[in-house]
Amino acid sequence: MSDCLHCDINELVQKHIEGGTDDLVEIASMMAESLADLVLLAPEAERANLLAHAISVVGHMILEKSGAFEGGSRASCLKVESGGVHRKGHW
Repeated sequence: MSDCLHCDINELVQKHIEGGTDDLVEIASMMAESLADLVLLAPEAERANLLAHAISVVGHMILEKSGAFEGGSRASCLKVESGGVHRKGHW
């Protein structure tokens, strides 16, 4: 495992696809279940905000990686903290 969790997750997903699990809906469902498990690790009072933040970041990353923002994709490794999302090298 590397020190980049999203890189490790993407590598694992790629291995599943190469191994024959190419149903993207199934993979997305499994990843959503993992996100739900993560949210449930948070104190109950913080879960709604954590879930909202996670969904917001997913939407932002889709727009950024698809080139919807001027200048194209600038996505890189991220660090998510209570204060927001920070790009690697900017924290």
